[in-house]
Amino acid sequence: MSEAPVRFGEVDLTTCDREPIHVPGSIQPHGVLLVIDRASGEVEQVAGDCRALLGADAGAALGRPLGQLLGGDGEAFLRAQLDTASAVVTPITRLGIHPPASDRALDVSVHALDGTAIVELEPSRGDAAPTDEPIAELRALLVAVRASASVDESCRAAAVALRSATGFDRAMVYRFLPDDSGVVVAEDARAGLESFLGLHYPASDIPRQARELYRRNWIRTIPDIDYVAAPLEPAVNPRTGAPIDMSHCALRSVSPIHVEYLRNMGVRASMSASIVVQDRLWGMLVLHHYAPRQVVADLRIACEMFAQIFSLHVATKSQAELSAKRLEARSARERLITGLVDATDIGQALVAWDLLRYVGAGGAAVYIDGVLHRLGQTPSVEQTDALLRWLKSLNQRLTATDCLSAEFPPAAEYAAVASGLMAVAVSHEPQHYLLWFRPEFGSTVRWAGDPTASVKVGPLGTRLTPRGSFTEWLEVTRLRSAPWSETEREAAEALRVIVLESILRAGDQQRRERAFAAAQSMAEELERRVAERTAQLRALASELEAAEERERRQIARDLHDDLGQTLAAARIRLTALGDDGRADPQAVAHEVGVLIDQAANSIRSLATQLAPAILHELGLAPALDWLGEEIGRVFGLEITVVDDGRPKPLSHDARSVLYRAVRELLINVAKHAQTDSAFVEAEVIGDRLRLRVSDQGVGFDPRTVLDAPHRGLGLISMRERLSLIGGVVETRSSPGMGTVVVLTVPLAGAEGQETR
Repeated sequence: MSEAPVRFGEVDLTTCDREPIHVPGSIQPHGVLLVIDRASGEVEQVAGDCRALLGADAGAALGRPLGQLLGGDGEAFLRAQLDTASAVVTPITRLGIHPPASDRALDVSVHALDGTAIVELEPSRGDAAPTDEPIAELRALLVAVRASASVDESCRAAAVALRSATGFDRAMVYRFLPDDSGVVVAEDARAGLESFLGLHYPASDIPRQARELYRRNWIRTIPDIDYVAAPLEPAVNPRTGAPIDMSHCALRSVSPIHVEYLRNMGVRASMSASIVVQDRLWGMLVLHHYAPRQVVADLRIACEMFAQIFSLHVATKSQAELSAKRLEARSARERLITGLVDATDIGQALVAWDLLRYVGAGGAAVYIDGVLHRLGQTPSVEQTDALLRWLKSLNQRLTATDCLSAEFPPAAEYAAVASGLMAVAVSHEPQHYLLWFRPEFGSTVRWAGDPTASVKVGPLGTRLTPRGSFTEWLEVTRLRSAPWSETEREAAEALRVIVLESILRAGDQQRRERAFAAAQSMAEELERRVAERTAQLRALASELEAAEERERRQIARDLHDDLGQTLAAARIRLTALGDDGRADPQAVAHEVGVLIDQAANSIRSLATQLAPAILHELGLAPALDWLGEEIGRVFGLEITVVDDGRPKPLSHDARSVLYRAVRELLINVAKHAQTDSAFVEAEVIGDRLRLRVSDQGVGFDPRTVLDAPHRGLGLISMRERLSLIGGVVETRSSPGMGTVVVLTVPLAGAEGQETR
């Protein structure tokens, strides 16, 4: 839905920002304004006292060519400006033209948009005025601010120089704040006037559309606030059918609201010039006079040029101050970087650094890796934890406010130390935060009148009006801190990058240290295992040598006790045959033959146990059957051998290792188990052969068996031999519960391999 049109000078609380101050339809009467058809050069509209300045009534001026009103000199100047292909002609002034029907010298200003040109005429300063006087005044204005070292000093110098050049009673520099309110930052006034320095003005004093107009139009004057506006005749342009845009007109009539505003202050005449920095209205140069005072065109031009140059000066000084602050912050960060290189605790290093002075804070908190470090005046640990949870919910990289309680109400409890907060989320996962706190400002703002008293009820209803009194009105700010500047925000963002890099670097260093420690631990464990393995192998080698020695002694005993005795008996019988002639040779030969057969059987039995031919001719299963019978015969042990009957393809080495292992286990049962029976079970499970040797004897504790001088090494030797053919040994035993030893080896699957 379109908004209803608002008439110039008639506004209320809902329409004040839409007052059409650029189309007032009238001018201040100290000059004449002519609206010209740019193509024909004829006058379409007129306002002001044409008779006094041009020697012709307004009605007679309408429809006439400019040359008839301004003369050849004036027409030549205007044509030179207007006869261009550009749709826009910016305002330009010519001093001292002489219209043919008037005896007064006039200053002429012209500007144009599309097909419409506007010509403004004012009385000149006078023929007696030196031609270089405006230049001298401009030079004096520039010299005044050239040597200033800061923006504040420049503003003070500008106020003094402007009042000196113009003769006004008061000169001020008015600066806009971030909330669009304003404050008088510099002032020069004649003796006896109360000071406005430091007074604040609400944003409503200069509505939005006025600020935009001031941004585009450098200078405005009101010679006498009691003027009677001279309307345009006719009110609407006959060619376009629309009101004339008078944004760039020096004679433009001002809003009655603004006139009333000045009247409440006792001001009779004013001039203001814009200060524009980076295409933004930074502030204004404002002059007040307590009697009517007209500023002639040449002086106004000098002041306008000064305003433009002063704007550049303010921009340069502001940028220099920002650069100095940024340089100081960068130097501080460089010192921090040096300190963080070897820091083991980043949070502690930040607290020990100039963290408060870095952004001008009263307190700070650093939250890194779950550890909170606090510095200066801060909320409590519990309050800071709650604040951190709130910040995490915002999910913002930078949070800056000078009224924390307005956004986070619990902060009102600790406003004395933290009315302002600037927080940087270094990272959210894991949580790393930098927080700065500023205390409650507790300042007294000096308002030019009560900023809340801005309306009254009149003939037009509830109407926005200037405050009726400009007596100083004090307001003590609460729950607010000094605001955070743009450079302070930039500094916080820059610090975030450094801290994040340090955290990542520290994380990498910790990971490298952990990896190195893990590698070192692994190397130590490997070294320990190698040493342990070496000791086991040495013990195993010793045990194997001892086992071989025992085997040799056993063979020697068997040869001595069995075969040796049998051969000795045969020798005795043969000797007796030679000594005793009465002996029957045939009977003796028979006895010797029996003894020789016994010796042969002993040799065959011993050889068969050590390397039975049946193992390599018929396979493992028949060999185990024979072994069970032979061990049982020798040791008096009942051995049951059970085979699943399935093929068991094994290599020669595998059969030998398994046979010797089962033989050793059965001998252990006979020697140590204190039982009269044992079991041997062979079965194929998948691609592996499992041999299970068990007894129901006294058993043992496998955890302590290695402490036994021979049995432990026997098991270790068995495990080593099986590992060479890809097998494993599993021992299950406990005292009084018997023993089960399971030997598992892979079957041979290659073609041509023996399968018995």
